[in-house]
Amino acid sequence: MSEILNLALPFFGLIVLGVIASRRWKAGEDGLVWLNIFLVYFSLPALIFLVVARSPFEQLLNWPFVTATTSVTIFAFLVVVMATRFFFATPLKTAALQGTSGSYGNVGYMGLPLSVAFFGPEAAVPAALVFCFDCATQFIITAFLATLAHERNEEAHWGEVAFRIARQVFTHPFIIATALGVSASALAFQPPGALGSILDMLMRAAGPTALFALGVTVGMRRFEGFGPELTLVVGMKVVIQPVLALGVISLVPGLPPLWLHVAVMMAALPTASNAFILASQYKSYVEGASTAVIVTTLASAVTIPLLIYAIKAGLLP
Repeated sequence: MSEILNLALPFFGLIVLGVIASRRWKAGEDGLVWLNIFLVYFSLPALIFLVVARSPFEQLLNWPFVTATTSVTIFAFLVVVMATRFFFATPLKTAALQGTSGSYGNVGYMGLPLSVAFFGPEAAVPAALVFCFDCATQFIITAFLATLAHERNEEAHWGEVAFRIARQVFTHPFIIATALGVSASALAFQPPGALGSILDMLMRAAGPTALFALGVTVGMRRFEGFGPELTLVVGMKVVIQPVLALGVISLVPGLPPLWLHVAVMMAALPTASNAFILASQYKSYVEGASTAVIVTTLASAVTIPLLIYAIKAGLLP
């Protein structure tokens, strides 16, 4: 267990440093702009591209794995939406954003670097697949339900909404990097010389920078505006969703244990800060999403090391 803690705690320590920095130097949201540009457009795409490009092409066509992981995410989302609608009579748009907070894990900033750190470079392939399809799923279903609620005049035209969703999904730098990596893997292409060195430097910077940025983001969020649904949202995200992932993904025939372990860890990750961004975009559940990010991140500082310990000790079925 001490070995797992020595591996996991530095990652959460970087998050804590980010929180401290956000409280010590109150630079505001503008201070994160260039850091996020570096992460979203350069460092993390370099990590995704290099890892996928170096993977055997046949590993990237595992549709049963993708179907299983995406189904777990959608199921967790729908359970939270239907439960908050039924028990708390929550408006559909707000319920959709609560579902996002309860199912959209931090599969980019945390998931990719943690997968590589815990399980080795080969873990980035299943992690990248989970990221791409989870993000696409969340963008689509959240926008669809928010539009269905007819609470945003500018999204009243379905053709416009469909185009906006498609543009958000297919122009995302992480998804573009994955597509380029798949193409490079199919062609057995490796970036040469100076280009390869630059991409490698960007890849190595991804983990520490992403975790520090996450800490700054969490430190600037507000802990307020939560209601009785918070227990459901947090419980689904850090407990029920990984249990569902273990049960469903273990049924995929011929799946390597590494892929199962990565998928379960990705399912156990805390709520992504993108849930707060989506809530702000749709002007509903903003404070609640902010609180969900904080609470699930704190909870995952305990649950993630325990999960990794269970995996390394062979305690998972």
